[in-house]
Amino acid sequence: MPILPDNAFTIQTHEPLPDVIDKLNAHIEAPKTFRWTFSRNHAPYTGRISSDGFEVRRIIHYQNSFLPTIRGRFESGSQGTVIRITMRLHPLVIGFLVFWYLTWYSATIPLFLWSISSGDGVRVEGLLFLGLPIFVLFTFWCSFWYEANRSRRELTQIIQGEGSIPFWTKHYLN
Repeated sequence: MPILPDNAFTIQTHEPLPDVIDKLNAHIEAPKTFRWTFSRNHAPYTGRISSDGFEVRRIIHYQNSFLPTIRGRFESGSQGTVIRITMRLHPLVIGFLVFWYLTWYSATIPLFLWSISSGDGVRVEGLLFLGLPIFVLFTFWCSFWYEANRSRRELTQIIQGEGSIPFWTKHYLN
């Protein structure tokens, strides 16, 4: 089981690649340096799309550093199109987590071992210092999987048919 969350799945459709790209283009807008927080007149995703694949992130109106980066690869065939999608944390978030865990444990493990060797025994504070990062990691996992599951549902609906596009994205098309 990996420590950091990631998700990979495949969507198959009988539609040709140009139709799939058109459907995705209708729901993906170009990245912007600055986005007006209160504006709701935008596509649900931002990123880039090409004939080979895409790299997008969902546009959200709240803070979640664990929003997955979504990469898709197109495979066109006689039976339609296969889209292989992976969702991972942004590399800067991974770097921050590694730095934070190394810093945290490099300070707390020696303190924990010192308290045991000094004859005080295992104290509750020591267990809290060792257990806090596990709780933080659990919170990170929950944040990632909330967003990943939502994006998975939305992308599947977008690719497999406009009749089932979520209501919050339909206003963008009108």
